[in-house]
Amino acid sequence: MTVTFIQSFFAKTCFMASALVVASLCLSGQAVGASDKPWDYDNNIYREQIQTGEGTNGELINKKKQWDACSDMAPSTYRMALTVKVVKENQGNLDEIRELFEDEYPINEGYFQDVINKKKIELAFEMANLSKWEESNKESPITQAAWDWCIAQDPENFEEL
Repeated sequence: MTVTFIQSFFAKTCFMASALVVASLCLSGQAVGASDKPWDYDNNIYREQIQTGEGTNGELINKKKQWDACSDMAPSTYRMALTVKVVKENQGNLDEIRELFEDEYPINEGYFQDVINKKKIELAFEMANLSKWEESNKESPITQAAWDWCIAQDPENFEEL
């Protein structure tokens, strides 16, 4: 009977410790499922906090906007890098691709989105050789680099988005 109590206590203690670790990671904005990446749309922890009324202050809203913008930027940058790689491999005109990207993602309209767009284009050209057709954008170092850059920006920059 004592052994069963100890096993039960140990199991509950381990569960609580695990729950605390996960909760602390979630609150710091770093936790996601083992197979998920933070740029997956459903992983925005701030969206849920706002929807449930847990937080409505400006900083939390800006963090939600930032997460959404970064979760768009990360896979988009990977697709752009893959495009650059294909154009390079086929001896296409890289200047034309840059112009097309700048038409699609303006870099001179006076908003923070311009900074994001410029970084997407830079990363796409700098990291194009790392893109692979057979690789999902979730596993790509390009996607991770775009996410890391974007999420490191000041959340206040995303207020206008």
